[in-house]
Amino acid sequence: MLYSFLRVGFWIFTHLICRYRVRGLENVPATGPLLIVANHLSWYDPILLGVLLPRRIWFFTKAEIFRWPIAGWVCRATGQIPVHRGSSDRAALEKGLEYLHEGKALAVFPEGTVARKEQMIAAHTGAAMMALRTGATVLPIAHTGTRRILRSLRTLWFPRVDIQIGTPFVPAISEGVARKVELKAVTQEIMGRIAEMIPPESRGVYTSL
Repeated sequence: MLYSFLRVGFWIFTHLICRYRVRGLENVPATGPLLIVANHLSWYDPILLGVLLPRRIWFFTKAEIFRWPIAGWVCRATGQIPVHRGSSDRAALEKGLEYLHEGKALAVFPEGTVARKEQMIAAHTGAAMMALRTGATVLPIAHTGTRRILRSLRTLWFPRVDIQIGTPFVPAISEGVARKVELKAVTQEIMGRIAEMIPPESRGVYTSL
């Protein structure tokens, strides 16, 4: 109930602060374990996903937010997963695997942090690991323009935001390939699928893909 209430509230707020366009909603699987992967340009990215996608979504959320009085309570009440950035948080990964095994939709930003410029940065391999271990469907999503949302709150200028939802896929397990090599290859595939949906000048380290 709390998630639904927040979703409606942020849906209204989103319509007030930006002009957005969503393409590919028909690509979102209605059921089954789903690993949503997206580039990360703004603190507002997870809110947009929660508002615009037709499924209930769980997120990895940086652990610091759980210490904030209101935001922390909301995160705990809605079942979000605290993750300690800058280290291999095994407890967070295990919780994410549990959610996927339960058939939930879990959103991950493989870059691990908000990009300082509107450029993609190198991703971690955690999303690839979860996809391979659970067999979950991976849904690539590309954000464009969300960095300008913060500015709009100060200037009352409504930026254009584009969300492109790509084709879902299930990464194949490669026989006889070293684990690290496999994780890197699947991570490259995930980020390459995201990169092809955004302008070339914003692809950053994935321009060559």
